[in-house]
Amino acid sequence: MERTRFDPAYGGAGILIYRFFIIPLLFIGCGSVDTHLPYPLTISEEGLGAIHPDTPINQVNTLLSGFEFDKLSQVSSDRNSVILQMKRGTHPIAQIVSDESGKKIAAIYINSNLIKNKQGIGLGEPLPQNDQIRCDGPECISKNEPSVHYRINPANRTILEITFSRL
Repeated sequence: MERTRFDPAYGGAGILIYRFFIIPLLFIGCGSVDTHLPYPLTISEEGLGAIHPDTPINQVNTLLSGFEFDKLSQVSSDRNSVILQMKRGTHPIAQIVSDESGKKIAAIYINSNLIKNKQGIGLGEPLPQNDQIRCDGPECISKNEPSVHYRINPANRTILEITFSRL
């Protein structure tokens, strides 16, 4: 069997160059949606990125562009609470829960280590032990950010949950 060779005069070398660049880009790009955010998001006393407690729940998806939002449920017929699942690719990264009126944000639950606090710490990382952080068992609150709550593993102080709530 004879190997065929593309003549460079007809673009044969160009095909090899394109293969060299395109194939790695396909593999690199496959998981990037799930492992990177389009811009850094911080959970803080003000809220999550551009959204805060006074943000109307129906404006969340326009203020946080580059994410998908699924309306998970309306809790009950007598309450109008809404839960929005914020996703990047196929991975949920946060849940945004409305107040009982269904109009404003009551709580934000962080589900991904891609979202960090102001100190750059996220889920799965150790919460520093200092004078600014007060813990009662596994529940911790920063004195500077009382609306941001942490649930940690007391043995190694690893952050298990981050919740924003002003209730």
